Amino acid sequence: MFDINLKFNPETLVMLSLAIVIDSVPIILIFFGIPDLGLMSMIGDAVIMPWMVLRNKKPKSGQSGKGLLSMIRGSFTGNITKFAIPIIGEAIPYVDILPLWTLSVLFNLIDTE
Repeated sequence: MFDINLKFNPETLVMLSLAIVIDSVPIILIFFGIPDLGLMSMIGDAVIMPWMVLRNKKPKSGQSGKGLLSMIRGSFTGNITKFAIPIIGEAIPYVDILPLWTLSVLFNLIDTE
């Protein structure tokens, strides 16, 4: 069902850990009633976005498929949408609860050559 070929190297461990922390902190803060005021989104913009620009690898060929997973995967690995979805999603209040940074990093690590 899921074809995950994730190679565990230092890049994967650092970026995926950072993305998980960036996505987890707003949930914890909302639980305690403390607003993060977009601080974690700014950290994601300052760290993960330049990483994706510098990484800028091509999507793997032959990744076509039908279904929800392939649609989500395609939206997080497109040329423009891989940047737009996390930025727009994190800018909308309470949508930043979704793990957009983690999905973006994960799909870009998996679906690129």
